[in-house]
Amino acid sequence: MEYYHAAVRLADALIARFYDRSGGAFYDAALPLDGSLPLGALAARRKPMQDSPTPAGNPTAASALLRLEALSGRQLYREIAEDTLSSFAGVVEHFGLYAGSYGLALERLLLDPVQVVVVGSGPEAARLEALAVARYAVNKTVMRIAPFRLVPGGIPEALAEMLLRVPAPPGAEVWAIICRGHTCLPPITGAEALLDALEQAV
Repeated sequence: MEYYHAAVRLADALIARFYDRSGGAFYDAALPLDGSLPLGALAARRKPMQDSPTPAGNPTAASALLRLEALSGRQLYREIAEDTLSSFAGVVEHFGLYAGSYGLALERLLLDPVQVVVVGSGPEAARLEALAVARYAVNKTVMRIAPFRLVPGGIPEALAEMLLRVPAPPGAEVWAIICRGHTCLPPITGAEALLDALEQAV
C-alpha cells in the first residue's frame, strides 16, 4: 500500500503544480515561485504531446491518472485525464507515430479497466502472477497480495470495494480474482481457468 499512497501523493502534486485548470493539459514546468526567475529552457512552459525520444508528458500523465482512478475511485483523476487528452484531439493526427503514447492513453480511457489480483504467496502464487502478466493489455493491472491484505485499508479503496464482496474459495491457499469495470468474476484457483478467464476479460 505504501507504493499506492506514494502514487496518489505524486498525482496530487502533479495536478497542483503542473495542470492548467483553465486551458487543460499539463505544462512541463511548474509556475516559478514568487520573485524567482526560471532559467534557460525552463523560461518557456510547454505542454508536451510528441513522443521523441521518450513518451510525452501529457499522455503519460493521463495514463497514470486513469490507472489511479481505477484503483482509488477518484473521479477527478479521470476527468483531468479526459480533459488532457481532449486538449490535443484536434492536432494529434498530425503527429503520426510520435503520438503512440497518446493512442495508448486513449485506449485506456475508452476500455474498462481490468484488475487481476493474485491472493497468496509461494511458487503457485508466483506462477499465477506470471500467467496474468504474460499477455499485454493496456487496460490491465496485475498485483499479488497476501490474504491478510484483503481488508479495508489493506488494498486501494475502489479495488477493496469490489474484492471484499468476493468470498475466498474454501480450502484454497492461492487464488486469483479478475475484475472488469465494477464487476468481479468468482475466484480462480487453476492456471488453465485463469488463462481462459483472461482471454474473455481482455
